[in-house]
Amino acid sequence: MRRILLILTGVLCCVILSGQDLPSCARPDSSFLRHPGSTWRTEAFRAKLKACSEAPDSCVTIWHIGGSHVQAGWFSSRVRHNFDSLGCYPSAGRGYIFPYPLAHTNYDRSYNVSGEGEWIGSRSSYPNKKMPYRPSWGITGIAAYTADTTAFFGLGTPEPFMRLHIMGDASENVTPLVVCGTDTLKCVPDTLLHGFMVEFPEPVDSLQLLPMLKDGEHFTVTGLLPEVPASSGVRYVSTGVNGARTTTWTERCPEFERELSLVHPDLVILGLGINDAASSPKNFKPDKFKANYRKLLDVILKENPDCALVFITNNDSWRYSGRRRMVHNENGKTVQKLMFELAGEYDGAVWDLYEIMGGSGSAGAWRDAGLMKNDRLHFTKEGYWLLGDMLYKALTD
Repeated sequence: MRRILLILTGVLCCVILSGQDLPSCARPDSSFLRHPGSTWRTEAFRAKLKACSEAPDSCVTIWHIGGSHVQAGWFSSRVRHNFDSLGCYPSAGRGYIFPYPLAHTNYDRSYNVSGEGEWIGSRSSYPNKKMPYRPSWGITGIAAYTADTTAFFGLGTPEPFMRLHIMGDASENVTPLVVCGTDTLKCVPDTLLHGFMVEFPEPVDSLQLLPMLKDGEHFTVTGLLPEVPASSGVRYVSTGVNGARTTTWTERCPEFERELSLVHPDLVILGLGINDAASSPKNFKPDKFKANYRKLLDVILKENPDCALVFITNNDSWRYSGRRRMVHNENGKTVQKLMFELAGEYDGAVWDLYEIMGGSGSAGAWRDAGLMKNDRLHFTKEGYWLLGDMLYKALTD
């Protein structure tokens, strides 16, 4: 029966991919994992994934990190949805999330956030000078600050959870309250992460968090971690922030390593590089790019030395040259080469998005097909869904 289900899963993926109106330049046959070095990391991950589909008490964690492609959520949510719906992989939760509407920025709406009061958002990639101090960013790379005594926010998730970590900081005497149904619970200092924590007598899927500020006090949230009752299946964690570079987490997020320890990924999907390479070929420094990537990889492998790695090459794109003018980004081919070199050095795999799109100049065709936005940098929702289907198939083929 399980073999039949796996065959049907493959058929469904093929139907999904064949139903897309792909540009003539696209090369969907190139959507597989390439290994310029040893395959041992990928083989170890796939053994865990197979066990996860066959054993009810097994769990595997995938962490997808990136910039705006990941923050938008359509890409990562599509892969998560496919694991949960198309295959024999029950969901084990999604890990870290952030209340993006408080920071006045985009997200994928796969969970619900509502806010009241005045909040100031700040990304680690581009700190907001209006925020009174620099927050202690963590794995989400973003923060929302308030000094409004009337401020609060609501959270609703598709899966119930038993405990909520609220990363961030506050004035000395601030103790947030959480309202869920008829219960009002007091948060306590978190013993694992920097911030607060609250436990619930039974699973909940919606709540309101009230900072309970007085005049002159403040509250900052840098992330949320709902802990679900289930501990088996695939946990697909995605953390992306618009404008992120390879150095965003290693140089600007002091809580990154501590929060990464609770992820302990079995596979990391590395979707970083598009912002590092947003410059003229003359100003792009390949050696610096690889050195910055190595710093991030060393942090990841310190947490889990056996972690599998998948590098996503940069999509063909245009970049801003000046305030309003855009020109074609000529660094795509160079970054492709560098990622193959890094994958060989670290025994990782490459999912070659640059090749899948059709190489240099293909962004225009993808835009004309309705799969990229007019900036020829970001994809449309349909484009991200297509990428999510192809990546899922590459991971599970």
